[in-house]
Amino acid sequence: MSGYFVTEGSKFKGRPLTTLPVVLNRDLSRIINSNLQLKSSHDLEHLRSIAQQRDEWTKLTARIREAAEAPSRSTKMRKALSQVSQLPSLLPVF
Repeated sequence: MSGYFVTEGSKFKGRPLTTLPVVLNRDLSRIINSNLQLKSSHDLEHLRSIAQQRDEWTKLTARIREAAEAPSRSTKMRKALSQVSQLPSLLPVF
């Protein structure tokens, strides 16, 4: 995984790849009040040090799971708007 952060040659053009580091970084960014990320080899080493501490790693994975299971505000808003638009109009038509 350390080799993932070594940049060689030109940057890939096209649709963003869904790789393990990308998914892990997205999951870490969903945690509220956390500055954890996975964008460099330094971040990877920091996560490895957390992983070596069983209690800290358990807490971190629980927070990631809670963030992933909680519906986002935008999803809630979209669902509420779709339900409102499906209701029959209560206003009289003139």
